[in-house]
Amino acid sequence: MERNALAQDLPLPQGEVLWWRGKGYRAVRLPAPEGTYLLLLEDTARLAQARAYQGLLRLLEKLLRGEPPEALLQSLLEEAVALVPGAEAGSVLLREGPFFYLVAQVGFSEKLLGARTTVEEEMAWYGLGVNNWLLGRPRVLKGAEIRQLSHLSTLEARPLFFTHGRLGEIQATLEVPIALQGEVLAVMNLDNFQDPEAFSPLSLELAQGLALEAALLLKTLEERKALEAQARTDPLTGLGNRRALEEAFPNLLREAQSRGEPLTLVYWDLNGLKRLNDRLGHAAGDQAIKAVAQALREAARRQDLVFRVGGDEFVSLHPGLPFPDAQALIARVKARLPHKVAAGAVEAQGEDLAHLLQEADQRMYLDKAKEGP
Repeated sequence: MERNALAQDLPLPQGEVLWWRGKGYRAVRLPAPEGTYLLLLEDTARLAQARAYQGLLRLLEKLLRGEPPEALLQSLLEEAVALVPGAEAGSVLLREGPFFYLVAQVGFSEKLLGARTTVEEEMAWYGLGVNNWLLGRPRVLKGAEIRQLSHLSTLEARPLFFTHGRLGEIQATLEVPIALQGEVLAVMNLDNFQDPEAFSPLSLELAQGLALEAALLLKTLEERKALEAQARTDPLTGLGNRRALEEAFPNLLREAQSRGEPLTLVYWDLNGLKRLNDRLGHAAGDQAIKAVAQALREAARRQDLVFRVGGDEFVSLHPGLPFPDAQALIARVKARLPHKVAAGAVEAQGEDLAHLLQEADQRMYLDKAKEGP
C-alpha cells in the first residue's frame, strides 16, 4: 500500500474508522491486482454520534456501579474532549447551592480542582442571557473576548484559573450549561489553545448533546439520592430511622476510637403513648412524638445524631460526650417536654450496636420505673 501526495500526512487506519484532526473517516479497502486501494469517506457527524452513544453506554454502566457524580463527570468530560472537534482541554463545574465547584478537568493541573465561582459570575461569563442559560444553549468565546471576561472570576478563584487554568493561552472556549427542566446543574467548558475558529457548528451540536447526557445523569443521581435519603428517614419526625442508625453507628465508633474520644448512646422512650392515643386520639400522639424529636434536636450538638427507632422510641449518638455528662443531657431534654420520657445511657466500648441497644434499653426501663407512669 502506498500513500499518494494528497494523503502524505494522513495516518493509516487500523480498523474501519480513522479519527484525524477532529474529523472522522470511514475506511474502505479495495483489493486490486497492483495492490490495495484505500478509500476514506469523511462522515464526522455520524461517527461522532455513534461514538457519543457508546460513551453514554459506558457512563450508564458506571452509574449502575454507583460511582459518584465527580467520577461520572470526569468520564463524560474525557469523552467530550476526545469527541468534539476543536477540543483540546476542558473542565466541568458542578453546582452546589450558590456556587459552582470545578470537579473535573482535562488538560489542566489537578490543583484547579475545587476552585469555585458564584452563579452570577458563571452567568456573566456565559454571556448569552438567562433564557439561553436555562435552555442549555452553547456559546463560544474567542481570543480577546476570553481575556476581557476573565476578570469575572472571584478574587479567590482568579489566581487558580490563571495559574492552573491556562487562561492566558486559550484561543477559543466553548461553554455549554448542563441544564434540565429549567435548572442549570453544572457547566462544561471545552478549550482550544491554537485556533480562535476551532469550534464548528458540529462542535456546538455535539457539546450540547453531551451536556444533555450529563444533565440526565445528574438528575438520575439526584433522584437516587433522594430515594436513599427517604429510605433512611422517619416520615413523621424527619429523623433518621433504624436503618440510618445501623449505618451511622460503625462510622461514628471508628472515628471516636481513632481520636481517643468516648461515644455515648442514649435510648429514649415516651411514657404513656398508648394512653395518650386512647384518650385524645392518634393526632395527639403524633404531636407528642414530634415534640420529643424537636427536644432532642434542640439539645443535640452539631456532631450528635438522633434517630426514631420505634413507635415511641428514640436513640441519640453523642461523639465526644463522656458518660457522666449524659445525665445532664437527659435532664435538659426532660425539662423541655410537657410529656414524661425515660432514658438510658451507655458508653460504647467496642461492643456491637445490638448489645449496646439492649443495655441502654434496660437502663431506660429502670429510669421509667423511677419516673412512674
